[in-house]
Amino acid sequence: MGKSFGEKLRSARQELNLTQAQLGDGTFRPREISLLEAGRREPVPGAVSLLSDRLASGAATDRAGKQTALFLELSARQALDERDYGAACSLAGDAADAALAQGYPRSWWDMTYLTARCLCTTHAYRDCIGKASLLARHSLAAEYPDLKAQAEMLLATAYQGTGELGSAVAHARRAVERVQESRLGAGAFLEACGTLVTTLAEAGGLNEAWAYCRTLVLPLLETGVGRQIEGKARWAVGTVAFRRGDIHTGLMHHRLAADLLEPGVDVELWARFNNATAAMRLGAGIHDNETLTCIEHAEAAMSAVGLYGPERLEADHSRGIWLDLNGEHTRAVWMLSGVYAHRSELSPQDSGELALHLGLALARTGMPDAGSVYLTDSEQRFRSAGAKDRAAHAAALAHEMAAG
Repeated sequence: MGKSFGEKLRSARQELNLTQAQLGDGTFRPREISLLEAGRREPVPGAVSLLSDRLASGAATDRAGKQTALFLELSARQALDERDYGAACSLAGDAADAALAQGYPRSWWDMTYLTARCLCTTHAYRDCIGKASLLARHSLAAEYPDLKAQAEMLLATAYQGTGELGSAVAHARRAVERVQESRLGAGAFLEACGTLVTTLAEAGGLNEAWAYCRTLVLPLLETGVGRQIEGKARWAVGTVAFRRGDIHTGLMHHRLAADLLEPGVDVELWARFNNATAAMRLGAGIHDNETLTCIEHAEAAMSAVGLYGPERLEADHSRGIWLDLNGEHTRAVWMLSGVYAHRSELSPQDSGELALHLGLALARTGMPDAGSVYLTDSEQRFRSAGAKDRAAHAAALAHEMAAG
């Protein structure tokens, strides 16, 4: 259950100075409106249309136009809360068009941003980049640094998904700069820094990423922030530590993140976190029961929210590595080969990791020549993404394997 619908409902009501009782108008009790606004209750069929119509009737502007834009926006946000990203994307696009036609530029910006978010979530990265670039260049982004920061963070994430790590880092830097200008507070700054340090670490800028963690992120956590915000920040710090080879620190921060990121609050985030932490642990050679539990948590959470595609491939990738590290090399090759058949769905850097682990598993089954082919493929994929340190690692392993 999400909160996007409820937050918009509350802000629209407050803009009109309506009480919850006035908005409910006998059909909904104030308590029911309160639950909807808090994201603790889903709207019943017909409620979105009724509530948007009542909000429009309280406005001094064109009623029909505002109702259409508001209805579409509330519908898009409800679809987002239900994780129906296809419907949310389509409705948000319609809402943006309606807002633009009726002269509501901020509503247009919000709905175009929601469209771009949905595109990014569904791995339509090129389409996301197109929308987010439009938002970053818009006059509203020039006027409001917080909007510019949102667009830049989305661009960083999308470019990371396409494997263009240099561009991802550049946009993440701009996001941090804009957040600093906007004075939005610790939460927004930690989110922007989290995006920057993870892109830097993936691109091989480990020393700079760790400097940000040590001098900016960790001190801010001592000031007191929300559990979800702190959990995501600990996740980012732990990931950088793992990539630096500081396994103890990586484990510590990922365990803290696991305690803070509650599946009851955001089960999709919980799935992604467990997928990521399992990959980091396995990359460090940790294949114990705790790592297996992370894989199982990720699989269960993904099934609960319907996450498939690249997310499921990443979980199967982790399963394959776990099997290999626990001596089941033949089963590992079988599983990793199945994931490799769908490598086009992964980013270049993720497919590079996959090829690397498949090559190592093949070598352990007594087929080093076949393994070398995949390690060479791994090196090329890392280089195409700009992950030079990982490319060098793959090349060194290939040389070692060829030397016997």
